[in-house]
This record gives sequence, structure tokens and C-alpha cells, in this order.
Amino acid sequence: MDDHSTPDLDVPQPVAGVAFETLPLPTALLDAQSLRFLAVNASLLQTVGYEARELIGQPLATIQEVPSLHEGAVRLRARDGREHMLYQYLRLNGAGSGGVLVWTAHPLSADAEPSLRDPLTGLYSRRAFESRVRARMTAGRGGVLIYIELDQFKLVNDAYGREAGNDLLSQFGKLLQSLVRSDDEAAHLGGDEFALLLPDGDLDRAWQVAERIRFQVSAQGFEWRGRGYGLTISAGIASFGDGSQDFTELIAAADSACDAAKGLGRNRIEIFRADDQGAMRRVRGEQSWGARVLDVLEGGRFALFRQRIVPLRDDQPLHYEVLLRPQGALGWSLPGEFVAAAERYSLMAQLDRRIIARTVRVLAQTPVTEMPSAAVNLSGSSLNESALAAFVSRLIDEFELAPERLRFEITETAAIANIQRAVALVQALRELGCGVALDDFGTGMSSFSYLKALAVDTIKIDGSFVRGVASDPMDAATVEAIVRLARLRGLQTVAECVEDETTLLKLRDLGLDQAQGFHLHRPEPWSVP
Repeated sequence: MDDHSTPDLDVPQPVAGVAFETLPLPTALLDAQSLRFLAVNASLLQTVGYEARELIGQPLATIQEVPSLHEGAVRLRARDGREHMLYQYLRLNGAGSGGVLVWTAHPLSADAEPSLRDPLTGLYSRRAFESRVRARMTAGRGGVLIYIELDQFKLVNDAYGREAGNDLLSQFGKLLQSLVRSDDEAAHLGGDEFALLLPDGDLDRAWQVAERIRFQVSAQGFEWRGRGYGLTISAGIASFGDGSQDFTELIAAADSACDAAKGLGRNRIEIFRADDQGAMRRVRGEQSWGARVLDVLEGGRFALFRQRIVPLRDDQPLHYEVLLRPQGALGWSLPGEFVAAAERYSLMAQLDRRIIARTVRVLAQTPVTEMPSAAVNLSGSSLNESALAAFVSRLIDEFELAPERLRFEITETAAIANIQRAVALVQALRELGCGVALDDFGTGMSSFSYLKALAVDTIKIDGSFVRGVASDPMDAATVEAIVRLARLRGLQTVAECVEDETTLLKLRDLGLDQAQGFHLHRPEPWSVP
């Protein structure tokens, strides 16, 4: 039998008078055996958007999402499928001997129902959010979905426990709700995953909303037990509207864009394109290292050491490279594992900024005669920071530092991986008056060709060539070729990892401008908190 046909029910015709029709709560009379409607009142019709002739003879499942004879919370389904209204205290009461049941629904606030609202954040639950998005799709209405992940949630959760992680989710949920319009729908999908449904379908506004959230999160950070910690988000945006896109595909598209944002350094927003590549997965770090990174970073418990970059010709100036030394159990330790953990937890850009800020402050207090200039290493993550040059400019102005005293080093590998952003950042830093060196030069297959695009003033030859320059003809020839090319382009050359006098003499013969290594100067403390 077709669900939309009216069955021939052999039951007594109930008396549905004025009192029944005017009951304030949605009420119906049902056949006790088939649970099909015999009569419905005006309140029920208004609630679900049906006419009486469309419900009489139809099963209760027509308007009830999950048919049940048990008292508890249920959802009522409107005719157009666009709204799911939550009701509580379903009552199926006998009404005489004629096999008729009285069904009544009491409205329940959406905020009070855990199956509709996430109890931790107060936002829509994943199930409720999916239901609302699917309803829009079914009705042929479009919209934009913003998929958001907290970049440091894993770090906070591992470092300080589930209580801290839950508090972070709760704080972000409140912030999210405060930054969207009343007709935008926010949801906590689970873990560190959140979503927004913007019903107007405006991609430009979606970008602005996501950017406002990103900015506020970055500025506000996260506070736990009186201490503040840096926090960023990554977001992916995907639109729908033609009815051909399934909810699962929509979420996958937005998630893919979010993964792309994380792969480009996090604290970013990306819009899904049909030709986007597969997801890039965040690498998880160990709990102990996660806690240590946060403590060192936010507490400023790191020292800056310095190592001389010695001139090999009289016309060359003396430089210093600034080296990170995080605080360990036995003092200042080498940064290898610490930096690896910071990269895993997407904290390198924040670490770079703290190093830059301290370098500028201390360098401004150090006489030029003692330390003419200092070079700071920039991670690959910082190459994606479009506002980094502006940050450096503000520091230079604040501490009244001559910009030529501040230098930056970027690795060849990072520059090649982000060549367009590297070109823009190098240009911006050079325009400020800062020097820029291309570090670890020679390790890439296209090292020479990239020099045409990058406006650096110095190249630092990778130690793998320098160590063997006095004994390996191939290494010597490679270094000599790099020096010749640098001279043609007017660039300074620095040899790294100089560990003995024989190597130093060979480098002088090959025409290197400067050299750096333990043979010349072992790193020494410069700024210790």
C-alpha cells in the first residue's frame, strides 16, 4: 500500500470537537494497532506544516523521525523536511475500548536536549547539524559550510589533560557563537572539529567570517589556570547549492580544504577547489615534548646563543648568527628535538616571532662595535606568515634599531617548497633594509635557478660540501662554482661547518667571503632570561 493513500480503517470515528481542535499542544488520535492518524488538531498541523487531509490515515512515522511508544525526547519532521522540531514526553494513552490512542507532544527547548545540542559547547551536535544541512540540500537550498580545527588542541590536551582540553573546546564554542549571525548555525562535530552553516551562500562573507574567527582566536589565545597560551585555527570552506552534493561529500570537501590550510603552515583559511589534492595529516607528538614546548614557548624559558660569522677578507664585516637553546633539566640544551616537536605541534611560527622580538630588543641594547648585526633563522612556517614583515617593521620602529643590523636566514629547502611566498617575504624584508641569506645552499637540485627569483644578498654553502672541500675534488669544484655564480650576481658567500684550519685555508683560496664553524668560534650565551 502506498504511504500516501488513505487506508480503510475499521475503527469507531472519534469525537473530535471544539475542545480537541483548540488544545494548545500538538495532539492526535491514533489507531491503537496501526498507529495511523484518525484526527489531528490545529496545533499539530501548524507545527508540522501539513493539512489534515495529508495526515489522516498516514502512520505516525510521517511526522515522527524515530517512531517510539516510549516516553522521552523525539523529533517531529515538518512536511518540507527543512525543520526538525524537538518534543518531549510522548504520551500514548488509551481512550476507551474502541482501540483509539491519544498522542500528545510537549515542546522541549533545543538548548536542553543533549542529542541536539553538544553539552560541552552548547552548539549543535554533529547529528543535528548534519540533519539541518541535509534538509537544506533536500529542499534545493544552498549555503556555505566552514570546517574549523583547533591547531593546538592535541597539544593542550596531551600536555595538561582532558580537563584543559574540554575547557579549551568550551571557550572556543562560546567565542564561535559570539562571532556569527543569528541565522548562522554553529556545531561541534567532535574532538577539535567545528563547523558553521551560512545559509546565504555568500563565499565572500564566509571568508570574512572565517577570517574574523581566525583573527580573534589568534589574538585572544587560550587561558588555563591563570596562564595564557597561543592558539590558532585552520579552516576550510566549501559551498553547496545545486542539490547534487551529498552531505558526506560536502564535509569531505571542507575538510580537504582545511587540511590544505594546515599543510601550508596552519593559522590559515582555504576554499575548496575541485582539483584539491588529498589531505595532509598532522603528525602527532609525544605528551612530554608537547608540554615542554608550551612551557618553554609561553614562559620564555629559552636562551639565545650567538656564533661569529668571520670575514675571510679585509673588506668583509663581522656578523653573528643567533641560535636557540631551550631550557632543559641540566641547563640550556641543543634545539634539535625541541624544534622537531614545535614543528609537529605547529608552533614554529610563534617560536620564530618570540626569537625575533628578543633579538631586536637585545640587539638594540648592544653596541654596534660589540655586535654589528645578528641573523635569525626563519622556519618554513614563517614563510607562510604574510604579516611577518609588518611584525618586524613594528619591532624595528619600537626599539629604534637600524634595520641593517637585523638579518634573516631561510633554508633552501623551505624556500623551494614555498617559492612564491618566499619571494614575497624576502622582498618585503629587503625593502625594510634587513639582510637575507639563503641557508644550506646547494642541497636542492635546482639551487642555481632559484637564485634568479630570490632577492637574497648572501648564500650560505651547505656544510656537506664544506667539510670535504680540502680532500674531495668534487666538493671543491662545487664550492668554487657557487662562489663564481655568487660574484656574478653580486652576492656574499658564507661557508658553514668549518671545523679545521686546512678547510679554512682552502676556503680562502676559493674566494669565500666569510666562514662559520666551531674552528672559528663556538656558540656562546648572548641573551639568557
